[in-house]
Amino acid sequence: MLGDRYRLGERIASGGMATVWLAHDEELDRDVAVKVLSDTLAEDPSYVARFRREARVAAQVSHPNLVRMFDYAGEAERPYIVMEHIGGGTLADRIRGGAAGELDPERLARQLLGALEAIHAAGVVHRDVKPSNVLLDGAGDAHLTDFGIAQPEDATQLTRTGQVIGTLKYMAPEVLSGKHATQRSDLFALGVVLKETLAGREAPQIEALVDRLTSVEAHERPASAAQAMNLLETYEQRATTATAPIEAVAGSSPRVIELTGRRVAAALVALAIIGGIVAVALAGGGSDRTPNAGAREKGSHHQATPPPTSSTSTTTTTTTSTEETTAPPSPPEEKPKEPKPPKPPKQEKPPKEPPGQAKK
Repeated sequence: MLGDRYRLGERIASGGMATVWLAHDEELDRDVAVKVLSDTLAEDPSYVARFRREARVAAQVSHPNLVRMFDYAGEAERPYIVMEHIGGGTLADRIRGGAAGELDPERLARQLLGALEAIHAAGVVHRDVKPSNVLLDGAGDAHLTDFGIAQPEDATQLTRTGQVIGTLKYMAPEVLSGKHATQRSDLFALGVVLKETLAGREAPQIEALVDRLTSVEAHERPASAAQAMNLLETYEQRATTATAPIEAVAGSSPRVIELTGRRVAAALVALAIIGGIVAVALAGGGSDRTPNAGAREKGSHHQATPPPTSSTSTTTTTTTSTEETTAPPSPPEEKPKEPKPPKPPKQEKPPKEPPGQAKK
């Protein structure tokens, strides 16, 4: 019995820092989870201070997908925190048992992003987002817990210089290199958790989000949980258009308008160039056809006119050339050949005289 109120039952989980028990609140007649600091660490002032900070962080944030805190006792021989009991096990249990496929990955992503948004809005970085810190209730809803190493972003670290706190598999590259944890490092850890939950299933919307969240460079990740949520909600829109930068997707409307204006201007310039090319082509084609048409017209005229005398032919040619002064010069016409005078008829030779007759 703790504090003459909480009767401890079975052990739910244990770690290097504390042990979590299923307990019954005798005063309010309800089941709760009680996290008790280990005996060894209870004698270390730095760990006692960290435990107290966890209780304060849990008390100052509230969200449907965060585990609620009910009570805290720091003056007892073994400090403890009393929390809401979530009876569906952890996400780590589901992944380990091959049952992660039963969960809706988009629903899980939305709930955990909402929980992180509430934490970050309070100025706190969780620093230990992992499947074993995600509890699932009977309805399949996720609840993020364990603020054991959470701290304000601007707080002085309680660890020694160069000491890294967290779970290696879920730590962002910059944290591994010794830099301070930030909201972006929490989002990196969430991306790894979501990737494990997919377990090879195809979910393009979540896969795209995971790619952003787990970018090696911190500045390439969403700057906040709210921005990551926006990426998730606008996936369908972005999937049918070009991928936009995070800032544009997050609602930077001036940037979107500028891009649209450039595209419209480029399209108008392209249309103007195409129109000019077509106009030049049409003009060139028309001049090529005019002489041919004139030639055909002349040819038909000459074919219809009977062979004229020399003077008539000259007059006709002059008139034709005068009428076509607006047309380009046509190739010179061949002068019609004058008909040759008819050959004189051959004179008949006189008949030969019969032999023996003398000429008169």
